[in-house]
Amino acid sequence: MKSLFSMVCLLATALGGTAMAEQTSYCGMSASEDWTTIREALVGHWAITHQSGYAVAGGMIIPFPADPEAEVLTIAQFGEVLEASHPEMQAPMVLQLADEARWVMETDDPAIPKPTLTLSDLELLVGCDQMALPRIIGTTSAVVDGVRMDFVNRLVLVDSGTLYGVMEMTTVAHGTPVMALRTVSLTRQVQ
Repeated sequence: MKSLFSMVCLLATALGGTAMAEQTSYCGMSASEDWTTIREALVGHWAITHQSGYAVAGGMIIPFPADPEAEVLTIAQFGEVLEASHPEMQAPMVLQLADEARWVMETDDPAIPKPTLTLSDLELLVGCDQMALPRIIGTTSAVVDGVRMDFVNRLVLVDSGTLYGVMEMTTVAHGTPVMALRTVSLTRQVQ
């Protein structure tokens, strides 16, 4: 019971304190025929919190802390296309329903920092398998100082006010492949 309480506290912290009981659940709405409803549910303004993560470069694992500043991400629908953007993005992130195998955040590598909340923890807390929840994948790229960086966000629509997942960035810097991963949580902003 004590570990369940700890996980609930972690969930509240990781998801920015969203009161999940007040939100609409999307458990069981992960199929392509649900995409229209899911798209409509995602449209709006979301506060995105970048949690801690790590980068892998040249065989080194470099942990980095959470970013204390939340940013506002806007998700808008243009015809059948769903896009996420914020003022610092060079190009919008195109969002679509993910068609990938189960996402796994756990690792046995002791050098890799553990996320605040894994998807397995999330499944337990919301009482729904991630494969039954809408899983959204978004892609975009940016060029900084002549270096192209590719971004992939893998997000689970936990409820009508909460998205949770992993942001991945890959690039090649000075001939060295770099991959960075961090967990992110998004909470709907009420207008």
